[in-house]
Amino acid sequence: MRQHMLNGWLVAALVALVCLLGITAYMEVRKDLPRVACMRVLKAADKRPAHLESCSTACCNGTAPSA
Repeated sequence: MRQHMLNGWLVAALVALVCLLGITAYMEVRKDLPRVACMRVLKAADKRPAHLESCSTACCNGTAPSA
């Protein structure tokens, strides 16, 4: 009986860990989407790779590149 309870807690902990990792990944991707979209729009408009420095403030909202 004790082994079944421990297995249940282990499964619950693993599910919680997967949920936390998924939420963290979602937040990071959501934070980076505007910058990527801006670079893609400028790249399509110029037909050359766009750098964040050439990005207008209306497009990128003045975000700084992350190293």
